[in-house]
Amino acid sequence: MHRKWFVLIAVSLMFFFIFGTTFSSMGVALYPMIRDLHWSQTQAGGSFSVLGLACCLSSLVPMALVNVIGARGTMFLGGLLFATGFLVASFTEGLVQFLVAAGLLGVGFSLSANILGVYLLARWFPGAGSGRIIGIYLMSGAFGGVAGPPLAQAIIGAAGWRVYWLVLAVCAALLGLLRLLLIRDQAPASPEAAEDAGGAAGGGPDWKYRDAVFTPQFAILAFSMVLTEACVTILHSAGVIHFAKLGLPTAFGALMLSLQALMATLAKGGAGLIGGWIDQRLVLAGGLCLQGVGFALLAFAHSQPLAYAFAVCFGVGWGAAYLSITVLLLDYFGPRTGSAVLSLVWLMTALSSLGPAGAGLVADQFGTFAPAFEVSGALFIPMALAVMVMRRPRKRAEARAAARAVTPGAVEPVSELG
Repeated sequence: MHRKWFVLIAVSLMFFFIFGTTFSSMGVALYPMIRDLHWSQTQAGGSFSVLGLACCLSSLVPMALVNVIGARGTMFLGGLLFATGFLVASFTEGLVQFLVAAGLLGVGFSLSANILGVYLLARWFPGAGSGRIIGIYLMSGAFGGVAGPPLAQAIIGAAGWRVYWLVLAVCAALLGLLRLLLIRDQAPASPEAAEDAGGAAGGGPDWKYRDAVFTPQFAILAFSMVLTEACVTILHSAGVIHFAKLGLPTAFGALMLSLQALMATLAKGGAGLIGGWIDQRLVLAGGLCLQGVGFALLAFAHSQPLAYAFAVCFGVGWGAAYLSITVLLLDYFGPRTGSAVLSLVWLMTALSSLGPAGAGLVADQFGTFAPAFEVSGALFIPMALAVMVMRRPRKRAEARAAARAVTPGAVEPVSELG
C-alpha cells in the first residue's frame, strides 16, 4: 500500500525540518540577535532552557490529543505552533517576546516530532520491520541537525536573522499543509491495523498504561534514556571547554562534537537495520557500553587519536541506544501504549537538564570535567547489565497462568527481569 510510504515521507521531512531549525540551529540565529538586541549571554541562553523545558513538559500532550483530534490533527496543530513561533521570533524586539516564541517552538516540537512520528510509523509499518522504518525516521531528524546550522548561517548572512525566522515560518506552514494531505490516521479495518492488533514490532497487543509504567522493564528503559540524554547534554555544554583544558584547539573540540553527532546519526539507521536479525535488547546493551567507554576516553583525551576514539564510541553508542529504547517500548507495550509511555520517558528526561550544572560543580571543585565524565561513564555499566538480564514483560493474567502451569496455586510477579 503506497499510503504508508507517503506517511513516512511526510513525518520524516517534518522531523528533518524541526530538528534542524530548533536545538541544532537556534544558536546560529542567537549570535546576531544578541548583538542587535543587546542581550547578555545568560539572557540568550535562557531561550534554550525555555525551548527544552517546554518540549519536555508538554511531552504527555500529543498522545492525549490523539484521542480527541487524531494523530494527523495533532501534528497539524504542532505545525501551526511552529509557524507561529517562528513568526513571533521574526518580529522580536525584546527578550520576553523571544521566550514566548521559544515556548511555542518547544510545544510544537512535542506535537510534531518523534513521539507521534514513532506512533504513526508503528501503526503503518507493523511487525518486525518497524524498527528499520523508525530508524530511518530518527536518522532523518539527526541529518536535519547536520544540515541546519550551515543553512541557517547562509540565510542569515545573506538576509539577516529576521528574514531567516520568517522563511522558517513559511516553510513550517507549508510542511504542515503537506502533512495534512499525506498523513492518515490508521483505519481500524485496514490490514495494517489488523496486524497491529497482534502487536507492533513483533510484540503483543497494547497494554494498559498503568500496568506498563509499573514494570521493571519500563524503569530500565526510561532510566537508560535519561542517563543517555543527561550525558549528551553534559557533552554539549562542556565538551569543547574540556578539550581546550586538555590542550586541544577549540575548533578541534567542535569538530569532535560534530563527528560524534554524525556517528549517532548513522548508528540510528544501522541499529534499525540490524534489529531485524539481532535482539534490540542486545543492541541497547551494546550502545550503553559504548557510551560508557566513550566517556572514559573523553576524560583522558589528551591526544587527537583518543578524541577520535571517543567520538566514534560515544556517537555510535548514543545512536544505537536511542533507537533501541524507542523500539523496545513499542515492542513490549504495543504501538499506542508504547508511544504513550515514550511520552512519559521524554518528560522524565527533563532531569537531564541537571547534568551540566552538576558537571560544572565538579569542574569548579577539581579544576577539570574529567571526574564528571568518569562517574557518568561508569553509570552505563550497571544499566547495561540490567538490560542484559531483562526479559519481555508479561501481563498479570499471563504471569498467573504461567505460574499455575508450573506450580498450581503459585503466584508470580507481573513481569520479570530474568
